[in-house]
Amino acid sequence: MNRSKRSDVFPSASLRVAPGALSVATTWWHPVRGPMDCPAHPLLSAHARQAGFTIDAGPWGKAAVSGDDQGPVGTTVVAVSYERPEGGHRGIALAARSQDSAALAFAHRQIESWQAVLRTRRVLYVSEETAPPGEPAPRPAPAAPLPHASVPTQSSGVSGGAWLACGCPAGSACPSAALAERSLHRSVARGDEVVVVGASAAGTGGWPRTAPAGTVKRAATEAQAEALSVADPERFAFVVAPGAVVSGAAGILRVLRRRFPRLRGQHPWEWCYTTDDLDTAVGSALGQSDALLVTGRGDSPLVRGALTRAARSGLRVREVTSLDRLRPQDIDGATITLLHTATALDGPGGHDRRGDASREVARVLDGLGPTCHIRRTVRSTALPSGLGAQENAGEASAS
Repeated sequence: MNRSKRSDVFPSASLRVAPGALSVATTWWHPVRGPMDCPAHPLLSAHARQAGFTIDAGPWGKAAVSGDDQGPVGTTVVAVSYERPEGGHRGIALAARSQDSAALAFAHRQIESWQAVLRTRRVLYVSEETAPPGEPAPRPAPAAPLPHASVPTQSSGVSGGAWLACGCPAGSACPSAALAERSLHRSVARGDEVVVVGASAAGTGGWPRTAPAGTVKRAATEAQAEALSVADPERFAFVVAPGAVVSGAAGILRVLRRRFPRLRGQHPWEWCYTTDDLDTAVGSALGQSDALLVTGRGDSPLVRGALTRAARSGLRVREVTSLDRLRPQDIDGATITLLHTATALDGPGGHDRRGDASREVARVLDGLGPTCHIRRTVRSTALPSGLGAQENAGEASAS
């Protein structure tokens, strides 16, 4: 990458720039390297506007930068470019009036600062769209409700939010919150004390929607499970909070089963693995990253979890609500995780802006060095009862 990088300052007699303005190239012709693509031009424009300059962004004609201009030179072009592994060249270029010292100094500073972080990099993405809206992950059909037991209707989302209690997008048909609430009320109706294991995904609202009349305890950590007291260990049940990270809930259940061997409760095929899968994917991505970029202006369980993880590990984080907030030091790394914070208007029923900001940042990164984009996905799917045994039997007979 460093061997292919080239910095240039060209005089131009044909490229016209107004006083107090900057010209930003979207494409241009390099006198030596030929056609030049500039995907990062919106970044330069955003920073120039923030600095108070008038911007003229557009393609420069082939003769705009010839390298051997004759006649009075009124414009100076400052540029940096690099060779793409797949062929061709990309870069960034700014032009200012040669006599406009403020604009010309700003152009030099911008090109020099972004040139310092021009490198090959990898961008990792994790999306909360673990299942398409209306297509829940397949799971076995639960047993029929007990007589007179009510099954809460699955909400399309909590009030004021875009997420179900389990962490799935509001447009999905995940039944886990309703199943967990049914299991909670059924255990209480039997006369059991019930412990809710784990906590619902942050930012998804309250659960359960209807509080049961009996005794309900909570154990969100293994330490709380160790300290839990129960009136009758023979009549003790659990339910996993929808949206709890299942790997954490499993650790809590190990403590409870050790302390209360007669513990009974909700069947694992009623659990939702969305938050667990996102937590696993985010942990994997951040563990390999030099920085975390968060775009958008909303909120999501995915980003809440990522910010918590990043804070624990000391990973540097930058919220990019607009391109002028993106700084060279924010992308100074070989691997970057990029997450989009969905807003309440994203997705079904609203103006679909999902991912626009992250796509804009991704395009900019494409213009700041050869970039590899990787989507990190973890997906847990419940198999129908007996399928695992059938598969194992088939493998045994084949051997």
